[in-house]
Amino acid sequence: MRIVIVAMLALMLPACTSLLLGTGSSGDGGMATDDRSSAQVAEDSTISARIRHRFSADPDVSKYAFGIRTIDNIVTLSGTVDSFPARDRAARIASDTDGVRSIRNQIVVNTNH
Repeated sequence: MRIVIVAMLALMLPACTSLLLGTGSSGDGGMATDDRSSAQVAEDSTISARIRHRFSADPDVSKYAFGIRTIDNIVTLSGTVDSFPARDRAARIASDTDGVRSIRNQIVVNTNH
């Protein structure tokens, strides 16, 4: 009986690991494979770093924590701000950054503070 249980656990372990790490390939919960070249990954990382630097230098947006994700020169911004002008300012700074093709602005405005 112990051997059967150990065998079942050994067979289930890879599936559990992929679920925990988010690397499963079935269903909508898995993460997509990154097919970008190393040059594109480097360019995207540089764009994100430029935006992060510009955010930190701007008094209107530096007080907020933003997620900045760049894939194929398309930037996705996330986070929460307390005003629409702050949200718009962050999007404008990102879109004016060299190399940015487009912005997906997912910044949430929470005026209930």
